[in-house]
Amino acid sequence: MEYVFILIGCLITIGILYIAFDINIKKIKQYTKKSDLDEITNKFPENKKICEAILKKLKNEKVKIKENEDEKNKTSLYVAISDTIFIANIKESFTRIQTITHECIHSVQSRRLLLFNFIYSNIYIIYFVIVLILTISGLIKNTYMQIIILALMSFIYYIIRSYLETDAMIKARYVAEEYMKEYIKEERVCSEKDIEKICDKYDEMNPIGIPTYNFMLAINCIAKIVFYILVVIIKLICV
Repeated sequence: MEYVFILIGCLITIGILYIAFDINIKKIKQYTKKSDLDEITNKFPENKKICEAILKKLKNEKVKIKENEDEKNKTSLYVAISDTIFIANIKESFTRIQTITHECIHSVQSRRLLLFNFIYSNIYIIYFVIVLILTISGLIKNTYMQIIILALMSFIYYIIRSYLETDAMIKARYVAEEYMKEYIKEERVCSEKDIEKICDKYDEMNPIGIPTYNFMLAINCIAKIVFYILVVIIKLICV
């Protein structure tokens, strides 16, 4: 019965976070639609060229850059262990400059924290899988302790990941604006007014996108605990 109360507590927490982060799915979906701003950003260089220019601006040109040609892959990321930025196929999107800048900013964040995040994230996932298997097989008896450990590990994971991502998301908007303004001084591909329109859209989008990311990150952490509790409950019922 205690497990049911813990499960209900997790679900209530999700509801509270949904309200606290003020998640608006309809608004989020609006930014995935085509925009007239796409035409403006299409006048800027290819993604790799933008990435190289921003890394130069950040004084970190040693980073390796790889482009993903898969049209279905829309996820860009920076891998600290290999010091590599992977750029997704995001040519047709006004957000692409801010997205690329976001990954470039990751590359200049604390190296120690980035590596710790990478190592800890993998330990966290491996621990969850092992504990799940051992619990199902009946080798773990003290499941309450595992719930506490998972909750603690999830909290640490959330704090570190949230800090790194939020920091990059906030700074990316301003570095992207600086890059665009510097670029049009040399190549008059658009006007400063056009750039202001793009940045205004960033300012409209980021206050929705940042809380949404943090909410989804929290859900990802809580989901592991919920799943583990459900496994424990099912095992107790079947015994």
